[in-house]
Amino acid sequence: MTWKKEGPIFCPNGEQDWAQNSFMTPCPWQRDTGTIRVFGGMRDGSGISRIGWIDVDARDPKKVLEVSAAPVLDLGAPGMFDDNGVILGDVLEVSKDELRLYYVGFQLVEKAKFLAFTGVAVSRDRGDSFERLQPTPVIDRCPEGTFIGALHSIARLPDGSYRAWISRGRGWQEIDGRKFPQYDCWTLTSPDGLRFDNAEALPIIAPNASEYRIGRPRANQLPDGSWELRATSDTLSKQYESFRFTSPDGVNFTRTTDCELPRGQAGEWDSEMTCYPAHIETADGNRFLLYNGNDMGRTGLGLARWQAP
Repeated sequence: MTWKKEGPIFCPNGEQDWAQNSFMTPCPWQRDTGTIRVFGGMRDGSGISRIGWIDVDARDPKKVLEVSAAPVLDLGAPGMFDDNGVILGDVLEVSKDELRLYYVGFQLVEKAKFLAFTGVAVSRDRGDSFERLQPTPVIDRCPEGTFIGALHSIARLPDGSYRAWISRGRGWQEIDGRKFPQYDCWTLTSPDGLRFDNAEALPIIAPNASEYRIGRPRANQLPDGSWELRATSDTLSKQYESFRFTSPDGVNFTRTTDCELPRGQAGEWDSEMTCYPAHIETADGNRFLLYNGNDMGRTGLGLARWQAP
């Protein structure tokens, strides 16, 4: 059993000012029987991301059916936590008329590279438009997350509460004269998926000896009730790649040695990195990973399909 890489499926062509390149941190959601809507961050000429989407065929996601003509989530108001870029996050269908978009908002400040915290927007029209729940973060700074508090997956539990998996950052690593954020992975619960108590979060994944950051935790539950999680790490030698973790309860995770998405050949779109994988199992039982290639998404979005024995 393995994942079969099927190549890149989308990258902005540069015709729109807000979407010059990239399709960062993809989040797939099955909109209807025949369609998967994949939300992602598209960068403008200054590298600032806004959230748009592509619709792909649910049976053959290599077929792109439609591309959003405008962002479904633009930048926040000047001075807000999300005024210098927004990326996913996660999407969660609460009901047929409520789709939540959890996003990470970026803000530039004078004495740090950036700040990044979590907001929520809600759609009542099946993902065609979103309105922010509030102008401030739902996950804000805390002692363990002074610079970064970024939700990257959330699930509703059988008792009606919610569990989220997040990245927290509170430091910076200097490599070759450049500063990069240090972060790790945590989990916390919420009674309604909108109110979060940072003090109740538990650490779940820390960088190993060769890494200085590991994040973008994407968790999903398996048919036997256990959980798997994929996270992307970066090493001091700048090797950027993703890893799979397993857990009986969504809290206690074990790192595997699975090489699910090997890098491509020299010169290919994913020759330098395969990162930010997001899993989806469709209504008809197909399983896919959507992921980014080089430069953390600049070269676009790729697809891998699960091959059963």
